[in-house]
Amino acid sequence: MKDWKRPLENPVSALFLLGTCPALAACDTFWNALLIAAATVVVFDLTNAVLYLLRGVAAGAARLAALLVTASALSGIAVLLVEAYFPAQYEAVGLYIPLTALQCAALDRVLPDAETPSGLSKLVRPLALYVLTLCAVGLLRELLGAGTAFGVPLLPSGMEALAFFRSAPGAFLTLAFVAMGAKAAGLFREEAPQ
Repeated sequence: MKDWKRPLENPVSALFLLGTCPALAACDTFWNALLIAAATVVVFDLTNAVLYLLRGVAAGAARLAALLVTASALSGIAVLLVEAYFPAQYEAVGLYIPLTALQCAALDRVLPDAETPSGLSKLVRPLALYVLTLCAVGLLRELLGAGTAFGVPLLPSGMEALAFFRSAPGAFLTLAFVAMGAKAAGLFREEAPQ
């Protein structure tokens, strides 16, 4: 039987697929993608810090419960902070920020254990690639769906953007484009045999 907590050889591909489902709906611009990615990474890191402090108390099945409760509470705090300090982004992505708690639970299952200081350092690269992936999807959707990049219009007058890419099916198509680009760039590699 496979150990489902075992870290993957290439967590980037797992992060790419697991972390993008809730985020795809909100990542229709670069800035929205950056906000969702940053909220997920901050909530995930703070949740792991709390779980590290509770490592003697919350082990086994209790760890998952502690992870969900902690991530949910921190997601709620993130919603309040975004609403207070970034009202325009809150209007666009506020509904999706609480889903970062579920993303944290999924990420916890595929990333290396962060219960040791050396485990924390192993999280930097996968989380950075996670942020880059979401930002690439957001920027590509913004470029194709609105004709802008970072909010700056790029299309000449009289030329219209493809609004399809701002929709949910367009998000998955954009995700496929980013996955093909990452595969071509050599970011994905086959998992080592067991």
